Amino acid sequence: MSAIGIKIHKPDGEHDLGASKFFGAPVLPAGWLDRFSDDVIFFAQIRLTDIAALDKENRLPHTGYLYLFLDVEMIYEYQVMAYYYDGEPNVVVDDFNEIEPRFAHLNEDWLMSFEPADDAADGIKLFGVPTSGYETDEELLLQFDPLAADIGFLDNIDGYAYFFFEKDSRNIDDIRFVIDRS
Repeated sequence: MSAIGIKIHKPDGEHDLGASKFFGAPVLPAGWLDRFSDDVIFFAQIRLTDIAALDKENRLPHTGYLYLFLDVEMIYEYQVMAYYYDGEPNVVVDDFNEIEPRFAHLNEDWLMSFEPADDAADGIKLFGVPTSGYETDEELLLQFDPLAADIGFLDNIDGYAYFFFEKDSRNIDDIRFVIDRS
């Protein structure tokens, strides 16, 4: 299995709002806003065409968008709300995270770029194996390293945040969020 490394950076000036990114302003399909309560923050949107050439095992669709939101009502027991949209979204939602006071500072886009990575690579990545050695029967979807990101999300932990999904499952409704402290 080949991991996909993720490098992040703040954009300089205007940029494609539909780009793959962490936080900031999600671009959603019309009618989706009623899915979210005030306890939900926008975590990431991945334009799946951005990773298609690197996803040789076809673990995700190669068109549309994957969205990850977190219900942050309970501290560190976040629940994932994952959605797939096979189309081009058209509604930019500025200040999505501003409603939740602990995360109001996460309203800037952090753009993603993708590159091949070793399965055991540290940092931020899609797929592979958890760098910390966290054991599970599930498959790693996303590893987020708060200290490598320098975004201000979970930067008070020494460890990783993981998104896992059932092995051999393509059902994104079953994604689980785990914080593993080193």
